[in-house]
Amino acid sequence: MKSRVILRASLAALTLLLAGTLFGSSCFAPTYADCAFACASSAPQCPAEYECRSDGYCHTADSTEVCAAPRPADLAMPTAPDLSTPTPAPDLAEADAETDSGT
Repeated sequence: MKSRVILRASLAALTLLLAGTLFGSSCFAPTYADCAFACASSAPQCPAEYECRSDGYCHTADSTEVCAAPRPADLAMPTAPDLSTPTPAPDLAEADAETDSGT
């Protein structure tokens, strides 16, 4: 009899803990300020309920704020030259001949 009471109490506590965890996690709804997201280059440019503005940042529809910070610089590496094909070396004999003749 005593073990049944302990078992029921343990199950009740576990049920309450599980229900509290599920209820608490389902209410998570983060809020973000304007200028928290830069507009993407492809659609969708901004998260739901945001719109891309001329300053390059996502704003809520009722926002009047202008983002003062500039967009981050593009730090992508430039395309490297193709080194698989050799380039002809300059003819230095002509330059040497010009200096020898004094011209």
